[in-house]
Order: sequence, then C-alpha cells, then structure tokens
Amino acid sequence: MSSMIISTALALSMAGTTINQQQCNFQLQHDLTMTPQQLTVSSGSTELWRIDQDGQLWLQQQPQQTSPAHREQLQQYRDGVYQQGQTTVRIVIEAMDLAYSAVDQVLTELTGRPLAQHKAMQSAMQKVDDARSRIISEQGDSLVIRGSQLDALGDAFGPEFEAAIEEVVQSSMSSIFWQLGKAFFSGEGSFEQRMEAFGERMEKFGEELEASMDLQAAALEQQGDALCDQIQQLTVLEQDLISELPKLAPYALFQQNNQAMQRR
Repeated sequence: MSSMIISTALALSMAGTTINQQQCNFQLQHDLTMTPQQLTVSSGSTELWRIDQDGQLWLQQQPQQTSPAHREQLQQYRDGVYQQGQTTVRIVIEAMDLAYSAVDQVLTELTGRPLAQHKAMQSAMQKVDDARSRIISEQGDSLVIRGSQLDALGDAFGPEFEAAIEEVVQSSMSSIFWQLGKAFFSGEGSFEQRMEAFGERMEKFGEELEASMDLQAAALEQQGDALCDQIQQLTVLEQDLISELPKLAPYALFQQNNQAMQRR
C-alpha cells in the first residue's frame, strides 16, 4: 500500500511537466550555453555554432555571411531560446520541489518520520537532484542545459531508486501495523466501526494529498502549455532561418510535426 501511495505521489507531482509531444518536439542532444547576449551549442568541448550579441552566426567557429535582416532574426531566435531555457529550468525545479514535498507528506503520514529521516529514500531523492544539477546549471544570468547528460535523470530513477522505495515500504510496515493495532484495540464503537474509521482516515489522506498535488500540478501544467506555445513559435522562426541560411539545418534545435507544417 505504501509503495503505491509513494509512486502515486511522485506521478502526481511530476504531472505538471507534461507537454503535448505531438505539438512540442524539442530534442536536445548537445549542450546549450546561454546568456542574454549569446547562445552557444556544443558537443563535448567542440563548439558547433553560436549567435553572438550582434546577431552574428558562427558555424564551427567560422563567421557566416548574413544580412542585417538575418541578424535581427538570429537575435530574436537567440532571445527566444534563452527565455525558453529559463522557463524549462523553472518548471523542472518546481516539479522537483513538488515531488520532494509529496514524498515527505506520504512518509510522515505512514511512518511518523519525515523524508529526512529515511536515509535510503533521502539518498535516492538527492541523486535525482544531483542529476538535475548535472543537466542544468545557473550562475548569474548564464544558463547551461546539457542535453548530453539527459540520460542521467533516467538513471537516477533506476534500480537504486526502486530499492529505496522497497526499503521505505519494509520499514514503514511496522508503523502501519501499529496504526492498525491501535485502530483494533482503541477507539469507540465496534471492531468494524474502528476499522472503517481507519480506512476512512487513510482514504481522506490520499484524497487530500491528491487534491494538493493536483492544484500545484495544474499550475505547472499551465507553465508547460506556455512553454509549448513558445517552442512552436521558435520552431517556425527556426524553419524560416534555415530556409534563408541552409547551413544551419544540421544544427536545428526544434522539429515541426506534420500538422504544423501543413498549416504553414
């Protein structure tokens, strides 16, 4: 029962980050380094391309011949990717905070001890946060998103995370049985009434947790929808740039789905 509640809490807390993949397709395999003045895409230590503060496009560290109109578009594109990166970071951080809060509430209710006192689960959650830190880093107005490290987040939810949940389940069983025993031997009414009251208490807790997570996840989902709209706008701008600057095509960050292409 506790493993199901913990898993449900995590699912609810991460629900707000869902974006319609049929409308928003953002595949990042390389590393983005962004400031309000410059956007750089790298593969390892190799710079693939960048747009500088003047809107000048550099491919493989070579300046490209561009018109003033192109440079204005490139500046708009650079600014849009930077804003999209900031929004993505904010959503990820808020989703992680929500996940931590959800697990903490569940563990406190089931075991009487907060997440900080469950070493294995705390360690697993810390590994998830460490993976996030490897993917995303901020310093001042500089933002780095490492697409090359995205697998680290999936690894953080791997066998070690599952083992931590199993350990929490096992350690929480004594607390659950204690609560069942308390419901059996104390309280008012018949045995059936006391057990029914215990069941209602757990059901109420689940409903309150779900309502709380849904409310916060809804706010995250709205941010995700706004991010989706921004990605679609950037996709159109990127396609316009590629049509004018074909050399940029191999380095595209965004992909248009068929429906979007048919609408243009």
